[in-house]
Amino acid sequence: MGGPRTEPRGARQKETGDLAFAAFAMVRGLRVVKAREWRPNGRACEYAFTLDDPQDEWDTLHMDFANSEAAKFDAATRTLKKLCKRSGHGER
Repeated sequence: MGGPRTEPRGARQKETGDLAFAAFAMVRGLRVVKAREWRPNGRACEYAFTLDDPQDEWDTLHMDFANSEAAKFDAATRTLKKLCKRSGHGER
């Protein structure tokens, strides 16, 4: 599913596959109305979140997230996961 999905401006419910952004939007007051996960063809787990956005804050929240400590934390977490994968499996 990838990053945030673009929804028509003014749509009350918005969808994203970005776990970090969904959590950020939830903390900022959007209500999660649907959440699911799946593993397409044995690949890494993918997510889809539908959030209720009655005030049409979606675009603003994306900008706030991009400039937040939460986005920096998410990027650092992904970097650490890549380092673990690079250094081998099953080693301590």
